[in-house]
Amino acid sequence: MKYRADVDGLRSLAVLPVIAYHMGAGGIPGGFTGVDIFFVISGYLICGIIYNGATSNTFSYLEFYKRRCLRILPPLFVVLLSTLAFGYYHLLPAQFSDLSDSTLATLLFSSNIFFWKTTGYFAGSAELKPLLHTWSLAVEEQFYIIFPVILLFVVRFFRQRATQVMLLIIAVSLLLSIYAVTRKPTFTFYMLPTRAWELALGGIIAVAGLEAKMSNVSQGIKHLMSLAGLALILFGFLWLDTGKPFPAWNALWPCLGSFLIILAGQQAAVSRVLALKPIVYIGMISYCLYLWHWPIIVYSRMFFNFAPGLREAVIIGLTFGLAIASRYLIEIPFRYKLAVVRSGRIVTASVMGLVVLASGALYKGHVDNNAGQFSAQALALAKYSQYKEMPEFNYQYRLGRCFVDGKSQEDKPYDRDYCLKTSASAKNYILIGDSHAAHLWRALSLAAGQGVNVIQATSAGCKPLYQQALRNPCSDLVDYLYGSWVPQHKIDGIIISARWAPEDIAPLKETLKHLKSVSDNVIVMGPTIEYSESLPDLLAYQTDGRKDLVAASIDHSIKATDSAMKQAMQDVTTRYISVYAIICPGDICRGLASDGHPISNDYGHFTLSGAKDVANQAIVEMHRDAFM
Repeated sequence: MKYRADVDGLRSLAVLPVIAYHMGAGGIPGGFTGVDIFFVISGYLICGIIYNGATSNTFSYLEFYKRRCLRILPPLFVVLLSTLAFGYYHLLPAQFSDLSDSTLATLLFSSNIFFWKTTGYFAGSAELKPLLHTWSLAVEEQFYIIFPVILLFVVRFFRQRATQVMLLIIAVSLLLSIYAVTRKPTFTFYMLPTRAWELALGGIIAVAGLEAKMSNVSQGIKHLMSLAGLALILFGFLWLDTGKPFPAWNALWPCLGSFLIILAGQQAAVSRVLALKPIVYIGMISYCLYLWHWPIIVYSRMFFNFAPGLREAVIIGLTFGLAIASRYLIEIPFRYKLAVVRSGRIVTASVMGLVVLASGALYKGHVDNNAGQFSAQALALAKYSQYKEMPEFNYQYRLGRCFVDGKSQEDKPYDRDYCLKTSASAKNYILIGDSHAAHLWRALSLAAGQGVNVIQATSAGCKPLYQQALRNPCSDLVDYLYGSWVPQHKIDGIIISARWAPEDIAPLKETLKHLKSVSDNVIVMGPTIEYSESLPDLLAYQTDGRKDLVAASIDHSIKATDSAMKQAMQDVTTRYISVYAIICPGDICRGLASDGHPISNDYGHFTLSGAKDVANQAIVEMHRDAFM
């Protein structure tokens, strides 16, 4: 394919917003859609290479994978080795084991599957996984494996139908993405079947020969196409955010925008700007920028307490510095100077490199893990980050039965028959909410005593707000509880708890107005304290010398949310318990429960020990307020 400088420039429009978004820059909530621009570009270039080779009968699998190996693997190997080396000497053993596993998944071109299976509630903060960004590389690598087979088969047997086949792939994959985004959102985000349409959208430009057909289109129309494409991309950057379903139809903004810019050609208005040398240069180092930026951001958050502004400067400096060095010391020597080496040798050496690095990562992660540098006390605290593996986790949460996934159908459905049983011999109170209600259920039941039956109606990521606009298992459960179940049963009181945010206050007030008609005994439990990282890990690092780490990692916005909620509940004459005040008396927040165990097992979900401390005090307040 003929080189297009503007396509390299388009890469810069993809990578810079991704980096800005990951750094937490304001004003670009949809910066993550830069990845979707990369997908369209990759589809355009790779399908062009495959299709042109197939139609001219010159395509070679070995040559194709040789070029992919020389392009992708050398910088990737260096970034993986650097990330592992730093992690080996600084991460806690469990964290390094997880890093080792994600390295192996990256080397097997399956990190998207790994993160699909391991991210989510109680799986640790995704924002602190140094190789999380490699999921998109895995999607592209899987595309490189599958699409040559499809296109060669189509060209051989259905050459005249190649465009229709690409349209079919786009339609099926997009419809699957739209269907699955509310049912299996994590799968939809990470997996190739729901992302293939983005790559195929770029690919159809090459397969259908759309660039040649554009020769009959006036230059004025091409200018408008490129400007419309840029507008779509910018709209996605500014309008989309993580609260909107994605990819599905919302990925159309960056993908159609990229499609239009590429299709408009090199002489279109936007393409001329993208072809400027400084923009093209950033595009040329975009792969290395993407590889380096995320481990640097993660490690800077975990281990370095820079002053405001300095942290951003260090991240940008290191990211660009290492990317430029990688371009000249690694990418260019391997990609271009080794291009004359026979394909078989390159592919064989690449496979050997994958095996050696994978073996080393597994050995260091699971056999020779560097646990010795941490004290026994630190390791005892850190083990609570693996709380979901402990027996008391299921005892506390009843995951998969009375606590389920509220935003998708990836989990088992809520067991209404089992979980909503009322007692004829005890008072019945129902606890409704998300995971920040579920973590309290067992402790509240124990603290309330035998004369009280606390019913658990909890769903992960599910705010207990009535008549929500978005329909999913969460809203269905909440509406059923508030609209049907509670009015039809004799309930002595309703406890509402969630991971509250300021924007929840207004809809919560409306929910409480509705509940007044079915129960006059309602109490709201406020937000709990949250941390920037897993609390057990923070405690472990602090125990071994990083002073004041826990206090420095507190999310101070929780206090303001708690105060606003307390006032709002007074306005609507609803009882309120400040969980923040229980954990942080006098604004001094306790990291350890009364029995010496961590209060939380991650950023803010209670261990059973922490929940018992909160529940004991909450029950005292409930009795004092004549709620129970």
